[in-house]
Amino acid sequence: MTAVVIPTQDRVEGYFKELNNWGRWGNDDQLGTLNLITPAKQAAAKDLIRSGLAVSLARDVVPRPVYMYHVTFPSKRERVDIVLDRFDMVYHGFWITHVDALCHVAWDGELYNGRPFADSLTAEGATWCPIDPIFNKGILTRGVLLDIAAGRNEGHITVGHPVTPKELDAAASRAGVQVEPGDVVVVRGGDETFRTAHPDWRPRISPHPGLNLSCLEWFREKDIAAIAWDMMDERPSGYQGFGMGTHLAIPFLGLALIDNVDPERLAVACTEQGRYEFFFSAMPLPLVGATGAPAHPVAIF
Repeated sequence: MTAVVIPTQDRVEGYFKELNNWGRWGNDDQLGTLNLITPAKQAAAKDLIRSGLAVSLARDVVPRPVYMYHVTFPSKRERVDIVLDRFDMVYHGFWITHVDALCHVAWDGELYNGRPFADSLTAEGATWCPIDPIFNKGILTRGVLLDIAAGRNEGHITVGHPVTPKELDAAASRAGVQVEPGDVVVVRGGDETFRTAHPDWRPRISPHPGLNLSCLEWFREKDIAAIAWDMMDERPSGYQGFGMGTHLAIPFLGLALIDNVDPERLAVACTEQGRYEFFFSAMPLPLVGATGAPAHPVAIF
């Protein structure tokens, strides 16, 4: 296996100043990189809808330890039987498909565009960069699939061999796509295959394969609007003082992250359709003031 070349500690220490988008769209901006999805970008993206095939990128919501499922209030109204149910869920984590709000992660006590973390979150919800601007606008633009798993011998990303910008470029080359400003990049790391091969793996305890911190350079260079991924950050990050990895794209870049997607159906559809670009849509639930929200991303061909 080719040795993975990653940047030094000194190099990543400079990322905050070198890469950040603070003030790029104004000091009061709360949309971040979604500003790159212009009307012209959306108009071009809609031309990618040709066959009308729609492919869900959301993971199924079924009873699991991350949910609590309740059947409530079974009742009878004359000849009619009625039952209600309820799902309780913590969507941040490693299973539920969701969009992170820009208030979700801070760096050195500051959120995107320099607002103090401690003063921006209250019991009533976030006062700066909640999910609201994202669900009001939606994420509607060109999407591209970068199938990293297809380029790995194991069929998935592995611990100790993180994804780097070079590998993202190689996946784009295999797919015959050029990543453009304002795109949503869907990264398939092979989460499903990895979990099957490692049944004892625990995401909050075990080392987590994923994207190396150096991918922040690639996100900024390509000027993507969002990333939708199944395996997310490499954890631990490998750098002292960096308790998170590529999730630092939130405070540094104001990048929209769509976590825990299921790109398996999309990979099949791209092969069948003969193209790895599509119209991408994701609408978070309108959870006012929240640090994120469950969402249903869809690729339309």
